[in-house]
Amino acid sequence: MKIVASVFWVFVLVALMLWAGANAAAQSVNPCDNPNHLPSSFFEVPQGPQGTWTASPLPDLLQSDDPLVPVVVAMAGAIQGPANRRGMRLGCGVLRNRAQTPVTAVQLRWVLVRNEDRSMISQKGYTLDTVLLEGHTPPIELSIPKESLRRTDFSIISFAAVTKDLAKEGILTGDYFLFVGVYEVLFEDGSVWNAGPVLK
Repeated sequence: MKIVASVFWVFVLVALMLWAGANAAAQSVNPCDNPNHLPSSFFEVPQGPQGTWTASPLPDLLQSDDPLVPVVVAMAGAIQGPANRRGMRLGCGVLRNRAQTPVTAVQLRWVLVRNEDRSMISQKGYTLDTVLLEGHTPPIELSIPKESLRRTDFSIISFAAVTKDLAKEGILTGDYFLFVGVYEVLFEDGSVWNAGPVLK
């Protein structure tokens, strides 16, 4: 009986280990779940506009400071291309779920502004004079438990595509900030939160 019991518990342990491994694999489809083991392809920066431009991605602080926004961008980073091949690739960002309900999907939004307008935006919000371009991404399926953080790849936002209409014959000039925020959130209970238009 002892041998049978031992075999049984070994079987249970192996089954639990396999289940945990499968569950971890399902959760780790997102490369940013393991930031210390990112694939080499993650650091490949696509060709961007040529010119003397500079750009930095930042979390949308207007949303972060608004307690009615349930999910916010806590961190946004980017990788710059070499000088002879201009470009910028958004990297791993961090989303913060401030709600009491788990999240199942998120759409990000982006707002491109001039560096010189940043202080005006912090005082008065987005206006027709300060927003150059804005848009949002398709839904990103990812789970974020209540009151928790989750990393995800923000490269779904293409800087080359964002600035395409501003570049003249492929040349972009100026200093820019790309504010990254949240456009829409789908919660586990089926409820949806939407930020609405940037310019209200």
